[in-house]
Amino acid sequence: MYVGVEGAYASVNSVATPSGARKTSETTDVPALRAMIGYQFNKNLALELGYFATDDFKQSGTVPGTSATYDAKADAKGADLAVVYKFTEFVPGLFLKAGATYSKVSASATARVNGAAIASASDSVSGTGYLVGLGYEFTVSQNLGARLGYTRYEKLGGENDNKLNMFSVGLKYQF
Repeated sequence: MYVGVEGAYASVNSVATPSGARKTSETTDVPALRAMIGYQFNKNLALELGYFATDDFKQSGTVPGTSATYDAKADAKGADLAVVYKFTEFVPGLFLKAGATYSKVSASATARVNGAAIASASDSVSGTGYLVGLGYEFTVSQNLGARLGYTRYEKLGGENDNKLNMFSVGLKYQF
């Protein structure tokens, strides 16, 4: 049995731009956190349950031909369950993982004219998706390990277009 925590750099290709608008700035790379608990069946195979949360991805823009502007933000939170295969022969420490996710993507937007808010909206989607990843684990002590990893989350919130790349650094404590 083990527990761990990872700090991450989460990246998306872009935030959806509202219809008829033109984006002027966008934040597609944000910090994220992931906590995990796992069970090591043998030296190669583990089952890992994780919970992840990102900071806000942001976008600002204008509506051409008007004085209207908008600000939008979105974040993702969810749980993942993955099978982790750790190589022990050729490249000790290298691991691959694949699994399923259940996540929620929440978004909100505010429209302004001359700086005054005239409308706001928020929405969220939840659903299942999947993940694939790889990484390297270093032994720090008998019970403590350090990890570097990359995970690709597909279909966040159950939506085909929602994809997330997560580059992480973490610690894992083995009981």
